[in-house]
Amino acid sequence: MTAATTTKQPVLHGGWYLLALGTELTEPVTGFALGGRALAAVRDQGRIRVFDGTCPHRGAHLGYGGRVIDGRVIVCPFHGKRIGLGEGPGRLRVREHEVLDCGGAVFVRLTDAARADHGFDRAMKELIVTHVIVGAVTGQVSVPPEIVIENAFDIDHFPAVHLVPRLVGLEVAVGGDGELTITTGFRTKAPAWEAGGGEITSRFFARAFSPSLVVTDLGTSTAGRNVVITGAAPASGGCVARIAIAVPRGSPDTVAEALIAGARHAFEQDLRVWQHLDVGAPARLDSRDTPVLAFRAFCASFTAAGD
Repeated sequence: MTAATTTKQPVLHGGWYLLALGTELTEPVTGFALGGRALAAVRDQGRIRVFDGTCPHRGAHLGYGGRVIDGRVIVCPFHGKRIGLGEGPGRLRVREHEVLDCGGAVFVRLTDAARADHGFDRAMKELIVTHVIVGAVTGQVSVPPEIVIENAFDIDHFPAVHLVPRLVGLEVAVGGDGELTITTGFRTKAPAWEAGGGEITSRFFARAFSPSLVVTDLGTSTAGRNVVITGAAPASGGCVARIAIAVPRGSPDTVAEALIAGARHAFEQDLRVWQHLDVGAPARLDSRDTPVLAFRAFCASFTAAGD
């Protein structure tokens, strides 16, 4: 028995994943994986489509060397078999998955169950009307995806890791579509995109739409609503974290640049903890961990992909 057959793969949920930043999709066909699930992203007449990436003939990954013909079939790089894309006649076909292409970030959902959406599709379609999404961070992390997303609900890590001087208020709630939200305020020095300088209270409003995806609004100011989108896709040894930022259309380039730099700096701060975290250590949670417990209950509510 090989190592590949003995390695336990993570159970994939039926919610949204941040599959790729826009800069990762430069080829006609690009290979990805969510845990042990191979996926192939295809550029087809200006749109992104995502299919199961494992060839049903002999198991080759269609995303690495596959060639699409007329948006209907992909030619397998192993034996040259023509594999049908999506539903249709024929024995050799691969399933197509729901995709949300937001330009700077591409999301995928492995189920058609509406209950798993939690309003994410609508929220992102509303966002891209007023904002531009830009990729900021891609990095391998040696913890499960839920640990990365849980950070938004771990309020005490903000002062300890990110040196936020003071938090103002706290509310955890379930949104109208079942998404989990947390609201607080960061009392900090004004960031680079704020006018006037000094100290400000920045609103922190995060919405978890799945165990692998959280969207965070950062303040309301003269620069408008700025958004950070954090995704974590299961991978060998942990996950791949991806972060994108969204800025109001027409914002100066300096706003996006400052947000990207901030996202990268925050990721590096978190990475020092994640890369040495004992995820199996006994946890002794207390009342300050109520938001974390709420997030874990939210994660437990998700069914497996395909259920």
